[in-house]
Amino acid sequence: MSRASGTAQPASGGSFLIWEDVDADGRASAHAPWWLARAHEQSPEGSRDFFVAEDDVSGYVVGVVLPRTPDPHGGQYRVISATPAGDAVDLGDAVATVKEQVATWLVGPEDPGVSAWVGRWRRRRSWVIARANTPLALGAFVIGGLLGFAVAMFAVSSGLIGWPMVLAGVFIGASAGSFLKFIADKKPTSESPALAGSWGRFAVVTVSAMIGAGIVSGTVLTLFPN
Repeated sequence: MSRASGTAQPASGGSFLIWEDVDADGRASAHAPWWLARAHEQSPEGSRDFFVAEDDVSGYVVGVVLPRTPDPHGGQYRVISATPAGDAVDLGDAVATVKEQVATWLVGPEDPGVSAWVGRWRRRRSWVIARANTPLALGAFVIGGLLGFAVAMFAVSSGLIGWPMVLAGVFIGASAGSFLKFIADKKPTSESPALAGSWGRFAVVTVSAMIGAGIVSGTVLTLFPN
């Protein structure tokens, strides 16, 4: 399924990274690995592994390293290089570019050229995620605003304050919770890799609905105080 690429990139300490690539048949198979190429570095400071993989969310090919001492708070893998897959003639060219960036990073981890590409990848990924979740968040914001308006108008017309109003708001919010979860589940993750899982989408709609409800209810109660 995989083969040695026959390319070696200089690594730290005078050693070389020997890359192992996944060929086209391997990428098309049902048991294809998540990486497109990988290399192992053995040095006096310890061993570490490098991988080249395709990020489906951003459309970039990225190079990642598994540090010698993984950060328990920042995840195991660290992105150290990136290049747009769409700018290459084929995927192989993008992989080759990332390999060159990894070699540059090994010589100078703070190289401004490589850091700039990683920054572009982060911005692109953040934009795609935000764009994919915006319709869901806006829909929940409108629903939350309507719920907030209903609760606020009920408070103004009934004159309820304190705990009775809190209980009424909890009842209305709880009755809408299942509907918000239904909205979150209506858009499967398969439609876009930028969408989170079911509970992640539920968090998006819940927070958006709370913001909408808070803004609208606060406005109504300010304009029509008891």
